[in-house]
Amino acid sequence: MIKKIMLVLVAVATALLTYAQAPSNITGVVEGTAAKKVGLYKVLNGRLVEIATSTPDEKGRFGFRFVPEYEGFYSIGIGSPLSQQGFNRFYFRGNEDLNLTLNKDGYVLVGKNSKENEALYAWDQKSKSFKVKGTTPGGMSTYVDFFPEVEAMKGQIAGIGNSVKTGNATFDKLFPTIVSTDFAYYAISYLYMPRTAHPSKEEMSEYYTSFNADQYLTENLLNLPYGDRFLSSLVFRKMPSGKMPELDEQIAAIPSDVLKGQYILQRLEGARSYNDFQEMNDQYKKYFLLPEQQQRALAVETKLVETKTGVPAFQFKFPDVEGKVVGLNDLKGKVVLLDLWATWCGPCRAEEPHWEKLNEEFKNQAVAFVGISTDQDKPKWEEYVKTKHLKGIQLHAGVGNPLSTAYAVNSIPRYILIDKNGNLISADSPRPSDPKLKTLIEEWLKK
Repeated sequence: MIKKIMLVLVAVATALLTYAQAPSNITGVVEGTAAKKVGLYKVLNGRLVEIATSTPDEKGRFGFRFVPEYEGFYSIGIGSPLSQQGFNRFYFRGNEDLNLTLNKDGYVLVGKNSKENEALYAWDQKSKSFKVKGTTPGGMSTYVDFFPEVEAMKGQIAGIGNSVKTGNATFDKLFPTIVSTDFAYYAISYLYMPRTAHPSKEEMSEYYTSFNADQYLTENLLNLPYGDRFLSSLVFRKMPSGKMPELDEQIAAIPSDVLKGQYILQRLEGARSYNDFQEMNDQYKKYFLLPEQQQRALAVETKLVETKTGVPAFQFKFPDVEGKVVGLNDLKGKVVLLDLWATWCGPCRAEEPHWEKLNEEFKNQAVAFVGISTDQDKPKWEEYVKTKHLKGIQLHAGVGNPLSTAYAVNSIPRYILIDKNGNLISADSPRPSDPKLKTLIEEWLKK
């Protein structure tokens, strides 16, 4: 008897394994919109990772044949995986066909499809207006028309979620959560999109005033294509209005350690110097519990290692207003403060009085203040420097210069501090208006 039961279990396990390893087929057409490629993406911890691409033919036809590595959501799209505009999610477990048309309004299922994807399609059609308004920047919609739609729909969510019976017990159990989380994602994302009008606290409708972010701050987010994006919105829904919370306060609002790790990695990937990375990583790396989280942190560290204190600084050479070329090697023996700026940059100009003051305070000391303009209009820069009588060494690098590229400068002003030997102190130092910069310069002058 035991032997017979074991044989049955082996047979069932073999059948399930065979099913899981069976390929899925995707056949589609792109209509009404230009697309050089269609991407197929898996979901990895709430983010999209490309696994295949297909180039549409002259009639817009594309296709994929792949073996799902897990049962769950995958995305197909023609846009950017970061914004997820132009992406649609589908459910695969192997051994099914997906037949669809992609268009500027989303997608349409055609022909034979799995019961799971038919159920998702029915929900996507019903929630289409919410998705478009909630996740698309701009548009004519405001809270005046959107909030009543939210309130009218919210009472239907539980019924829609429990109405699906596909025969796939895993999917059927998950579907109510999918519907509820999708709806919450669209409704909450709406608040953070650019609009012509925004509601006051008193104008929030009942759905928002009673919203419980912790209901969605679960590890289920890791299985959703928009999980990482929604995580940030959920955290900010828990923050007190009227002030920018500290990172520690934001992290404390997340109940799951794994989600804390996801949230921190979003911030870590925005670090602009190795020192910034190291400070945050040392404090929060205990939350990187998943192998992929640890790999992401390592990738950031590898990218920023050239901005580590003590590594040789980038050897720049740029002309001054008289055409004389000045490089880092000409400044050996001095602590060097670089200011990447432009004449059109308001925050840059706001730092000028503090820059001038620092120049005076370190006059006749071994400090070189070097302004490096990223202006495209060189004559305008020359006139500005001469009219303003700017202190320090003023050089012109222009747009897309190699120094900006070396230190991934995508916003200005940006200050870079270099020691007397030409080695990096900080690739993203405090601004002149910050007293910490003066202290840092004084510290390195003594070395």
